[in-house]
Amino acid sequence: MPADPSPSSSGGIPRDPNGLPRGLRHDLINALNAINGFASILEMDLTDPAALDFVRRIQQAGAEAMRLAGEIPSSPRDMVRIMMVSADSAADGLAVALEGYGCDVTLVENAAQAAQALRRAPHAWDLVLCDMDPTAHTGFAQAAEASGLPLLRRDPAMPSPDLALLLRHTVKPGD
Repeated sequence: MPADPSPSSSGGIPRDPNGLPRGLRHDLINALNAINGFASILEMDLTDPAALDFVRRIQQAGAEAMRLAGEIPSSPRDMVRIMMVSADSAADGLAVALEGYGCDVTLVENAAQAAQALRRAPHAWDLVLCDMDPTAHTGFAQAAEASGLPLLRRDPAMPSPDLALLLRHTVKPGD
């Protein structure tokens, strides 16, 4: 969530014009995507009929929760929404720094998870940062293209893996 509490915040939690915590819908949908994805993995691995029935009930509840989450009004788009694809522990520090600049950051560990999230919510992010070769997962490029995000590859001949980010709005940390 963004670091800048709005005048409509209460208890230190930034609120949107609807009175809801900023980014609630986005954060809730991200969590539900993770639950639904885990249930899908369980379904593939289980053979016991009772366990499969339980997983299907989780999936049904997840689908209903996703429908309800879809009815929550979106927070105004005054922040850059970034998905970071990295298994590196240093990514947490960058995510926190970006949130300090008012960005809404979703961190996933690999290109497969990123592709799944992009397929489920193709317009949820303005930028995807990936510290690995996204083409290693065959669905990533297709999911990125379907979401309208161009896949820009770093030239391997570049001497440095450094990345500079230019954000649409200038935001000072902590403002």
